[in-house]
Amino acid sequence: MDEALKEKKLLQNAVVQLGAALSAVHLVAVIFQWYHTYSWIDIPQHLAGGVFAALFFYWLYYAHPRFFKLVPGTLAPLVLVLSWTAFLGVLFEFAEFTYDRIAVDYFSLAHRYTQLGLADTMGDLFFDILGGLTLAIFMRLRYDKRKRQL
Repeated sequence: MDEALKEKKLLQNAVVQLGAALSAVHLVAVIFQWYHTYSWIDIPQHLAGGVFAALFFYWLYYAHPRFFKLVPGTLAPLVLVLSWTAFLGVLFEFAEFTYDRIAVDYFSLAHRYTQLGLADTMGDLFFDILGGLTLAIFMRLRYDKRKRQL
């Protein structure tokens, strides 16, 4: 199996496994109200969410290179991965807001909000972007190391 195919498979498996783990932990945390009981759980969830968003971007980047005409070694991939990570973080915050409006306010299915205010939202987005940046740096170093070996 060639190196590019291995890379795509590795990224795909990582995306699926991390996405499933994040979804499971989030579901359990909402059901048992861990976000209120253990407020610190939000930080690793969003950090891992940022890593997930960046992994998803890199999987798309390697799986469909014809859609990404980027010059390697420039800042364009970093800007794109951080933009993608921030975008998905904002979408997740909108999903929390919508959940609160529908499940809590309209249907009274839950007793506590998932959206804890502006400071919480800004912290969530910060850790989303930090997770994406961490993975982007890792991928850049890995790519540069491979390039030097050739």
